[in-house]
Amino acid sequence: MDVIFRSVVGKLWMTIIALFALVLTVFSLLLVQSFDNFYHNRQTSNLQDLAIGLRDGLAQSEDKQSALELASRFGLVHHTGLVVVDEQKNIIGKSEGKPLPRIPVDQLLAEKGLKLTEAIEGKHPLPERFSLSLSEPDRNNPAARNGTLPILAVAVPLEISSGHKGAVVLYQTIEDFDDTLTEVRLLIFVVGVIAFTATTFFAFFLSSRITSPLRQMKETAHRIAEGDFHAEIPIRTTDEIGELAASLNTMATRLNQLVDALSKEKEQLASVLRSMVDGVVMIDGEGNVVVANPPAEHFLRDWRYEHPDEPFPLYGYYQQVVRGGYEVAEDIPVQGRIWSLVMVPLMDKEQIRGAVAVIRDMTRERKLDKMRNDFVANVSHELRTPLSMLQGYSEAIVDDMVATPEEHKELAQIIYDESVRMTKLVNELLSLARMEAGHVELFKERVELRPYLERIHRKFSNLAREQDISLSLEVTTPHQHADFDPDRMEQVLTNLIDNALRHTPSHGSVMIRARGEKVLWLEISDTGSGIPQEDLPFVFERFYKADKARTRGRAGGTGLGLAIAKNIIDAHGGTISVQSKLGEGTTFTISILVDTKTN
Repeated sequence: MDVIFRSVVGKLWMTIIALFALVLTVFSLLLVQSFDNFYHNRQTSNLQDLAIGLRDGLAQSEDKQSALELASRFGLVHHTGLVVVDEQKNIIGKSEGKPLPRIPVDQLLAEKGLKLTEAIEGKHPLPERFSLSLSEPDRNNPAARNGTLPILAVAVPLEISSGHKGAVVLYQTIEDFDDTLTEVRLLIFVVGVIAFTATTFFAFFLSSRITSPLRQMKETAHRIAEGDFHAEIPIRTTDEIGELAASLNTMATRLNQLVDALSKEKEQLASVLRSMVDGVVMIDGEGNVVVANPPAEHFLRDWRYEHPDEPFPLYGYYQQVVRGGYEVAEDIPVQGRIWSLVMVPLMDKEQIRGAVAVIRDMTRERKLDKMRNDFVANVSHELRTPLSMLQGYSEAIVDDMVATPEEHKELAQIIYDESVRMTKLVNELLSLARMEAGHVELFKERVELRPYLERIHRKFSNLAREQDISLSLEVTTPHQHADFDPDRMEQVLTNLIDNALRHTPSHGSVMIRARGEKVLWLEISDTGSGIPQEDLPFVFERFYKADKARTRGRAGGTGLGLAIAKNIIDAHGGTISVQSKLGEGTTFTISILVDTKTN
């Protein structure tokens, strides 16, 4: 029921019913009041004129008794009762009976509103209405069924005889007026029922015509709210409702276009964020991360692991941005990596509603900067030492400070060795520069593996024996031949074996192994000091020199050998990798594809 009253149909129906009830009530009151005034004035005027006429007739008649009887019969014709009283208000004549009901005349004469005394004194009071109480209800008279009788009475002065005054009292029952009002009320009730029924039907018919398109608009609006922006309202009329439907259809079309544009823009933004190397994080006004691309998620995961007590990531930097309203730039070490953070406030007019942070992994750059600095220091040191020796020994020879030919030959040998060392350093730098520029010349040929590896093994056997290191060769691959540049490959293996011997203590061992079926694996393993885990990702970088945890048995290298080796292997289309554990040794593995049909 409440649903009906809350609906447009119920509201319209109640409005029409209330308006009709108000109009009908006002009309009924005015109609009844009009009937009342009209009937009262007319009956009062008629009764007043009748009373005056009867008084004049009685006053002019010499036979009072005959005139009184005549007046009584005349009054009965007009449904009017008549009572004649003398100065002492004694009844000296009256007429009553059918069709008039029997009324208590004594009660009537005692009514103050009748103003009987004033009439006896010669005044002319106006007719008045009274309700007389009956001893028992009159079932035959509808007006007296409840034990009271409404009447209209008037008293007029009468000269009974010379010197004797009296009054004539005329009265009429007003049940006709009550019957008329009852009929009017019944008619109004019937009209009200008919009007209520017709109004209800009209209200529901009209409201259904109005609410049917409104319900369609409501259903379409729900579909639009649920994401169906292609929903359309059928336009059947050209009135205001039709215009409203057309406006809603236009709104839905434009909203669909706007949503499509926003979706495309969002997808483009998401694609841009996903493709960015730098991490992007957007933080709302409450400090919650609302947008983060994959690099940023990696950073935030490491940050939460390292800072589990913070309410949200980057809390301190976010507080600085919000309080100060300025950009914050900082390098942050997280889980062994260095991240460059730039956070700026996100403004909404004059209010800060969050912050945007751009995060970049600067670990590689910082490591490379350090390696460049180390390389410059190492090259400076490597060049300064032989140059100093060349200068010193050359001055000794020039100044004839050498006494014997043997000393002269020894100094010349030292000058020669240092010049060879400098030449090697310069050649390695030039070779690495050419390789990184893409100028790697390879002269591939079919090489027999076992003789080739045995030759390299013999090359380092004496050196290993001098250092008390076991150098062994193991060939388990079924391949007898491989296609590669023997000189370049020897350069790589020589560098790896030399490094292994230099970083393996006495009584240690170095293994040269060739294995694999579909792929040729060449391994150089040692039992030396190993490489720290944090240095493993960078051993093949240029300028890198992993000598922090390794001891040098002989003079150290320049840190370019492994970078040159990786470039050579890459040029062959192979790979080179390293596995190491500090204090347990290192294994370098080279993989090269071989042609299985020719083996």
